[in-house]
Amino acid sequence: MKTLFISLFLIVNGLGGAIVQESEKITATYEGFEDGTYYFTDNDGFSNEFQHVTEGVLESYDLTDEMYKGKLFIVTYISEVETDDLDEEITVNTITGLKIKE
Repeated sequence: MKTLFISLFLIVNGLGGAIVQESEKITATYEGFEDGTYYFTDNDGFSNEFQHVTEGVLESYDLTDEMYKGKLFIVTYISEVETDDLDEEITVNTITGLKIKE
């Protein structure tokens, strides 16, 4: 019985500590790539910056190609908080999905 209790305790605690990262979607116009950052502007004029793009997206869209500038995309991304060189927390956005909106 004691073993069962300990096992259940460990399982419950292990599940409680899992971090689930939810993705977000925006519809935005691609503005370009500069200094390692991809820039998109949404319908409200807000500029969105993405520091990373997954390999699968890069295989479908070479965002360094000028032909994609001005195109409207549905962008799926995740945000993570990282610590920079000055030990300050910054938000880093990664594009995980990309589709041209026609």
